[in-house]
Amino acid sequence: MASSTAVPVGFHYETKYVVLSYLGLLSQEKPQQHPPPSTQGTQQQLTAQQASEKEALEKIKIEIEEELKCLDEEILEAFTTTGFDCHTSPVFSPANPESSIEDCLAHLGEKVSQELKEHLHKALQSLLSKPVTYQEYRERTQETAAHATGWNKVLVPLILLQQFLMELTRRGQEPLSALVNFGVTYLEDYSADYIIQQGGW
Repeated sequence: MASSTAVPVGFHYETKYVVLSYLGLLSQEKPQQHPPPSTQGTQQQLTAQQASEKEALEKIKIEIEEELKCLDEEILEAFTTTGFDCHTSPVFSPANPESSIEDCLAHLGEKVSQELKEHLHKALQSLLSKPVTYQEYRERTQETAAHATGWNKVLVPLILLQQFLMELTRRGQEPLSALVNFGVTYLEDYSADYIIQQGGW
């Protein structure tokens, strides 16, 4: 169900930060470990694949750092009109840095990724087979989220976005900005009411 009202500006900034931070978790991962190959040719392919994956992760990390800087600047510039202050937001300034929102979501995300593995894979394959559009992302996300409830349902768009970002980056595309907008728009339209009812991010 789409949200019937515009979200508070603070929620918008927090949601964008959450999307960027969740996508940024990709760059903290180690390139996937593959079983040792049986032939020399396969070893070279494997090494090339790992190098490509490492390069993609590094590229994502740099792009996300840039997007986070832009978000900080946007919040600072808008402060006089919005009154939103990062220092009073539990998302930007958690009381306990050990339990940041992205760490909590990452922990839950691993569980949801396993529970909905087949549905997420099917959605990702469908997304990769068509042009990158918000409508396509929204439809695949809704199909997958139908199999989840509560916070797990909120995580589906983030997990799918993360997988989509990695695949598109591997293919040499630079989709971060568009995908961040997809994620923020989807969460504001379809998850904001639930998140706000739970006390926010």
